[in-house]
Formats: sequence, C-alpha cells, structure tokens
Amino acid sequence: MRHFRNTFPLIILLALWIVMLFSLMQIRRTLVPLEKLQEGTRQIGARHFESRVDVRSGDEFEALALSFNSMASQLGRQFHALETINDIDQAIFASLNRERIVDATLDHMPYLLPCECIAITLFGDADSSGRTQFRAVRTGQPRATLDTEVTPTDLQQLHEHPEVLAISEGETIPGFLLPLQETGMTSFLIVPIIVDTAVFAALVCAHGSALQLAADDIRQARQVADQLAVAFSNVQLIEALEDLHWGTLTALARAIDAKSAWTAGHSERVTNLSLRIGRAIGLSPKDLQIMQRGGLLHDIGKIGTPPTILDKPGKLDPEEMRIMQDHVRIGLRILEPVAGFREALPIVSQHHERFDGLGYPEGLAGENISLHARIFAVADCYDAMTSDRPYRKGLPKEKTLEIMTQGSGTQFDPKIVEVFIRLCAEDEGRPREQFSRAALAGQSG
Repeated sequence: MRHFRNTFPLIILLALWIVMLFSLMQIRRTLVPLEKLQEGTRQIGARHFESRVDVRSGDEFEALALSFNSMASQLGRQFHALETINDIDQAIFASLNRERIVDATLDHMPYLLPCECIAITLFGDADSSGRTQFRAVRTGQPRATLDTEVTPTDLQQLHEHPEVLAISEGETIPGFLLPLQETGMTSFLIVPIIVDTAVFAALVCAHGSALQLAADDIRQARQVADQLAVAFSNVQLIEALEDLHWGTLTALARAIDAKSAWTAGHSERVTNLSLRIGRAIGLSPKDLQIMQRGGLLHDIGKIGTPPTILDKPGKLDPEEMRIMQDHVRIGLRILEPVAGFREALPIVSQHHERFDGLGYPEGLAGENISLHARIFAVADCYDAMTSDRPYRKGLPKEKTLEIMTQGSGTQFDPKIVEVFIRLCAEDEGRPREQFSRAALAGQSG
C-alpha cells in the first residue's frame, strides 16, 4: 500500500501527460485543415477563384475541403460570367451604332459561352424575307461577314420559340444558318432578339458536335439577348429621331427655296457640294454633320427678304442690296435660340464673307472666316452662277470655274478652290491640268 501510495500520483501524472499529448496532436490535426480553409476563404474574398484547398486527412475535413473547392470553382465561373456580361453591357450601350454593337458583342461572347462559333444574324425588316447580314466569330479565327437568306418560315419558327430554340445534330436547320453549317457546325442554340414584338435578330451559339450547355449558360445567353434587344431598340429610336431631324431640316430648306422659283433646290445642292469638298479635304464626321445642318438652313434669313427683291429682273439699287444682304443677320437671329445649331451658325453668318475681307456682314478675312463658311462660299457661288436667275441665264461650267479661279485668294480661299477644281475634273473624267485651262491660266495670272 505504501508503494501504491507512492507510485499512484506518478501514474496519474503520466496519464495526464499522455492525454494532453494526444489532445495536442488531435488539436493540431484539426487546426491545420481549418487554417487551410481559412486561407482559402481569404483567397476567395480577394477574387482568386482559381485557388484550391488541399486537405488529405481522410475525415470530414477532407470532404469539407472538396466541397469548398467545388464552391470556389462555381463562384469563379459565375463571377467570370457576371464580369463578361457587364463588359458586354458596357460595350453595347456605349455605342448607338448597330454594327459596333454587333462587333462588341461578338468580341466578348466567346468568353461567356463554351461554343465553337458565336454569331449574330440581323434580319432587318423582321416581317418580310430578304437578305440579311451575318457575322460570325469562331474561336481562334478572324470574324467573317456573310450574307444569308431568311424566309418567313424561319421567322415564324423563332416567333414560336421566343426564349430559345435548340437544334440538335441531324435536325433541319433554318435557312439563315446554312453558312454556319457549311463551316462544319451541326448543333445550334438560337436565342431570338425581339424588338417591338418582332424578331429583329438572333444570337446563335453553334458547335461541330453535340451542343451541351448548362442551364446557367442558356440563362446568360438569354440575358445578353435581352440587353441586345434594348440596345437595338435604342438604335432604332435614335435613327427615327435622326430621320425626323434631317427631314425637318430638308423641309425647311425647301420651304425657303420655294419662296422664289429661281432658287428651288439651291440649299440642298449647295449642301451636297460642300459635303463633297469637306470629305475631299478630310473633315471629320462631326464637321460634316455640322456642315449639313448649317448648309440646309444657310439662307433661312431670306424668309425676311421681299419677293420683289428676290425676283427682281434687274440690278438691285443700294437700298435693295442692303435689304438682300441683311438676310444673313436675319438667319442668325432665327437660329441663335436653337442650341443644336450653335456650331453651324458661322456657316449662316459668314458664307458671304470674302477671303480678302471685302465681304459682308462683318468684313472678316482669311482664316478668321470659319473653314465651314469658306467651303460654303465656294459651293454657294458656284451653284448661284450656274443656275438661272431673273436677271440672267446660268453660266456654263467652264466659264464659272474660270471666274471662280480668278477670285481665288481674293473672294475665295485658294486651297478650297484648288480642291473644288479637282473634284470637277474627276466628274469629267479628265486630269485636273486639262480640265479648265482658262481657269488655271486665270489662277496663275
């Protein structure tokens, strides 16, 4: 008993030490997977969805790690899909041009859907058959643009499947997909793009074998198609507003020209000629739009000019000339309140200024005159001289060019006259040097 009493505490202490040792080992065995899972969570929080947790404990922690890796993979795919869809949204809504919207979508879609070929077919007038533009992007290959035939039957089939239409290998495909079939595609997922209750276009995902898309892939394709429908609807609205805008300007120009039988079509002819000159000297699309807007209404001030002066068969007296010249100031006052015409006002106010400073109304000279107005001065003068007026018949083209060339550097900007003569030579199909010998002689003199 004495021996037992002496050894028992040691046995108890040894047992406690053994229990503590095994407890520490078990705790350590538990903490390592937890630390790995905790680090994996931090990686996911930092959007490193490709990171994985490696636990091989053979227990529930290993099963938990496998579930965690599966979750990370799914989150990575979903986050990548969201980023791609967001990029597509930004790209298509950043433009109001139909072709740019299609190009932007095709650039991003291969990163969203696991397809060999992505295509967007534009049907144009969705209620009739006709030729449609076909653009396809195949992974690893450059974009192609093809024409394909669309029939009312094709459109009806899409109307009957407004969400998605899946066509498996061996099934009959719509006619507008034949160009894709010729490239080796056999299975198709077609997502109709509906604009104003009509099938406007279709988003197509194609594959050379059986097409296997997850439900998430189909949902994302439908989401992109809905965004494209909104974008195309906006484009149509903008195009309709543009048509209304230019139609209104053209109607006003014709109304102005109709005040005198001698000026019918003058504003449109001068505008078209000025745009040709502008393109020839490399003006930007914005500048050309400003010129078109200002050109159609450059003579709007003639609304305030009496017909007796506009149609007078003889020379105007000084007072009548003052009234005629005042149409520039009247036009400026008419258009000044319209914010959209502010950039075009110099065309209205300066197209009768001369390069030598002897024009009206302000007597501006050289490059102090707007470039747009200098171009219009040439086009306006040419049309006026070649058209019949109540006090004279229109001059021949050669004679008009001779007079204008003689005015190069005084009445007109010589660079603009040079470009204008070249354009006239191109119209005649002759070299510029042979087009108007008298004009060139006048210029050199």
